Amino acid sequence: MINRIHQMYWLSGEVRTDDRNLTFENPPVYEVIRLMEGVPLFFEAHMERLEHSLELVGYPSEFHKNDYYGAIRKLVESTGLFNNNVRLEVGKTENGIDHSVLYFVKSSYPSTKEYQTGVDVTTAEVVRENPHAKVFYEEYVNMITEMRENEQVYEVLLHNSEGVLTEGSRSNLFFIKDGDLVSAKSETILMGITRDKLLGILDNLKIDLIEMDIHKNELATYDACFISGTSIHILPIRKINDITYASSENRIIKEMTDAFKGVVVQDIQNTRRLYHND
Repeated sequence: MINRIHQMYWLSGEVRTDDRNLTFENPPVYEVIRLMEGVPLFFEAHMERLEHSLELVGYPSEFHKNDYYGAIRKLVESTGLFNNNVRLEVGKTENGIDHSVLYFVKSSYPSTKEYQTGVDVTTAEVVRENPHAKVFYEEYVNMITEMRENEQVYEVLLHNSEGVLTEGSRSNLFFIKDGDLVSAKSETILMGITRDKLLGILDNLKIDLIEMDIHKNELATYDACFISGTSIHILPIRKINDITYASSENRIIKEMTDAFKGVVVQDIQNTRRLYHND
């Protein structure tokens, strides 16, 4: 169950304040977008991924990115929530009607200490259906939430039956080894927006990306690791199961973190120029 934090929401072109009672017939396609200074970060990229997901699962939608941006602006101006996550869901309801819904969700971001020391994570054998489509499965979310709470970890890293790690339950996963950045193979993971933006800064930093199978039994051979995502950006990992890393002190992770801050600032400025001219 998604935790909505404000009564106001947008439903298929209309801002509403009633008790939302909307049930999708099938798991909806969705995007979670981080608002910073009232601006949806990496909005264009989120919209491209949304369209791709809709094509993969065969959902139609009569709304486009300008509609969604306008809806976000209305919600921000009406609620005063300038720094929060907003969730967009697109799907077909039980009565056969296609709907798009936008609303604010409970949002938490890593603390300064977590960035400084890194976070603890665990691993679990979980394989997501259709990894390239961002589709919401409530049973999966509930299972991951229970794992995180029971083991008191920040994230759950997923691996297949052969022990090959792919991604986090809500993040992408990277390792550092001998000066290179290592990731699971693209075809096995959801192509995260933050992940894509990170890859765009590698050339300037002279860092090579290696996509390969990352085996659970070889984790101790890596120098450092981190997860990336909408809410966390770049978050160092301190511990995977019983293996510890000095990730927060790793030179490459520090360089990527500094460079990514510039990407965020530039994207906010670009989005304002594109959409705030009305």
